[in-house]
Amino acid sequence: MMQASEQIDFGDYAAKLFVERWRHHDRSVLRDTLLCMVEGQPMDSRSVSSRSSISESQVSAAFATDRYDLNSAGEVVDVFGVSNTGQRPFELETQVSKLNVCCALVSMMMSQLTPGQKSILSIDPISRRPIKLICGPSGASSDPGDAVVALVAPPVDEFCRDPWNSFCKFVRFYESVENARSGPRDASPAVHLSVHELFGVAELLSGELWGE
Repeated sequence: MMQASEQIDFGDYAAKLFVERWRHHDRSVLRDTLLCMVEGQPMDSRSVSSRSSISESQVSAAFATDRYDLNSAGEVVDVFGVSNTGQRPFELETQVSKLNVCCALVSMMMSQLTPGQKSILSIDPISRRPIKLICGPSGASSDPGDAVVALVAPPVDEFCRDPWNSFCKFVRFYESVENARSGPRDASPAVHLSVHELFGVAELLSGELWGE
């Protein structure tokens, strides 16, 4: 699919983009919030605090920043490109939750947060046919089996200013390399990864964000 050195370069760069965007924000609160989303738990500050040693005041302070979208009841409805309102191009389904996610990389990272099997559903932007991934603790498989993902490398300042238009809308699954080559792109460098390679990049992203 690609040279190992290329994968390390693009994967490392993608992880550092997210780290830079969250550099001055509380990533421990982010992690517990995402865990609550995957586990189907309530998303208010008290509930997020109760699943960890983080104080409710610390969670509330994080929720007050522009990284979190809350509803009128003070519950998180969107953070890190993950939403429970159905306004994202990827669907991540677990036994207890169904979430909508901004891009292929974040979808894969979310599937790794907790044990157990997850599914990721998306649409090939070219053929408009569905692509389904089954993800577990040790890897992921796709239907169709030749599915790939496009990964781009925008400038850091562009990503931090507008993650969707510089990165997320281009990081999509395709049923083949041929379709991926015809997909939407901008001026950023791009590479096509296998599902297995994306799984490794998602592990790298988790490690960079939370030191795992």
